[in-house]
Amino acid sequence: MSTEFPMNAKVRFTQERLSILTARDRQGLAGRIGVVQTDGKLIRKPTVYFPTDGTKPELRLFAVDPRQLELVEAPPATEPEPESAPRLNDGANPTDPSNLTPGTAGGEASASEGGGTLSQDELDNFFD
Repeated sequence: MSTEFPMNAKVRFTQERLSILTARDRQGLAGRIGVVQTDGKLIRKPTVYFPTDGTKPELRLFAVDPRQLELVEAPPATEPEPESAPRLNDGANPTDPSNLTPGTAGGEASASEGGGTLSQDELDNFFD
């Protein structure tokens, strides 16, 4: 059983956990599917949101022990990041969006495309 749940994963309480709850609490949580609202890689005990379900009100539980949860449905796969990201033209005003041009996110740009190293003078004047 995994104890790390990704954000937006659908989860429910395990039967083991439900069996030790009071009858009232068990009735309110049995069969309900919640959505993890925190990233399991960053937060050890997730926040789980249970939307309104019939007569049962919405419920948000903080710092839930992940060992008490089981995965119902993994979140949809995220789309891969684009290969190119916008970057500023050489000498352009950084606050003007029209000065953005596509560039390669992973590779190095040539000197004519704004790549290379800035001199100390260029760095000193970069934000002027």
